[in-house]
Amino acid sequence: MTEKELTMVDTARRWLSSILEAGALVGFLVMCISVILQVVFRYVLKIVAPWTEELARFACIWTVFLGTAVCFEEGAHIKIDVIIAKVSRKAISHILLLIDIFVTSTFIVIVFYGSILLLKIGWADSATTLPVQMGLVYLALPISMGSIAIFGILRLCEAIAGTKDKTEVAG
Repeated sequence: MTEKELTMVDTARRWLSSILEAGALVGFLVMCISVILQVVFRYVLKIVAPWTEELARFACIWTVFLGTAVCFEEGAHIKIDVIIAKVSRKAISHILLLIDIFVTSTFIVIVFYGSILLLKIGWADSATTLPVQMGLVYLALPISMGSIAIFGILRLCEAIAGTKDKTEVAG
């Protein structure tokens, strides 16, 4: 498929996925550098720098949640598609796909709501060794769930329109 043949849904999906991948990459690099600094400070310079551990933990949280959204989009997360794969009738397969999307969406909405509550609490708390509000750390969860929700909406649009086959849409 050439760039000109991309639909608006495909363009939105690629754009959001690229942003999330870049964010996960930055988080991973920050985590790696922080761990290396921790080792250098502790064993080479004989200096205890507790902020390196906290920074690595926060970067890991961001990396995991942004990466989770990317995995959802790519269909690389754990899934059980035995029933959908065994169904040969297209109508039943389509109904099962819509049920799958509904169940996943319900889970995402519940987690998103909980993450907003966590975020409200987090803004009142600050990190122990870094001058960072914990709300910034907790922000990774609603961003991840919101991104998954957007991917789910795009997937639902494709499922309803029938523009993707069952294996591409079922994530």
